[in-house]
Amino acid sequence: MHVFTRRGILYLFALALAACSSGAGSNISPSATGFDSTSTQSSLDDVLDSAPEVSGGHAIIRPLSIHPDAKGPAILINFVANGPNQGGVPCIGCVSGASSNDTIGLTGPSSYVPKGAVWQYELSYTNLSYKGKCKLAWAITSGKKTIDSFSATLDLTTPGGFVLYALARNRPKYSGMATVTGKVTCGAAHPSLQAPIEFQ
Repeated sequence: MHVFTRRGILYLFALALAACSSGAGSNISPSATGFDSTSTQSSLDDVLDSAPEVSGGHAIIRPLSIHPDAKGPAILINFVANGPNQGGVPCIGCVSGASSNDTIGLTGPSSYVPKGAVWQYELSYTNLSYKGKCKLAWAITSGKKTIDSFSATLDLTTPGGFVLYALARNRPKYSGMATVTGKVTCGAAHPSLQAPIEFQ
């Protein structure tokens, strides 16, 4: 009986292995699994790295006490976000009733962009040990199509701080689902994050 059971298990394992190796699942595209191919990521990096610099952004930098022996990369990306453009935000230490002033205020997070809207895009990161220029870039893409791209440059004179940057953009002439990618490049560090967005 034990021999039969083992043979049965080996037989089922062999069938499963043959099905996998025969290419039965090879028709699943990288986008269907949620992973971008290397070539798609490379072209997205090219779009972000060449994004034109725009003016009118709003930067807030809050100093933080970072231990001098902190390990890891020079910067850590916190988030990329978007919502309707409005004055007074983003802001730091502006949440009423919070127990400390270590808070942020943002426009309402909404990834649905109505027609005619002016939209605000935010990018935030923590600077552990970097001094110098940082490029903040955004790209709005749908597959291989670039809908919009833009960037801003900051000069960090001291390490140790929380950076929050926002800027307003007119709505592009596009309708449908897309992806907004935010990337921070400070020297050799260049982390990025993505979020879905839909244009009416």
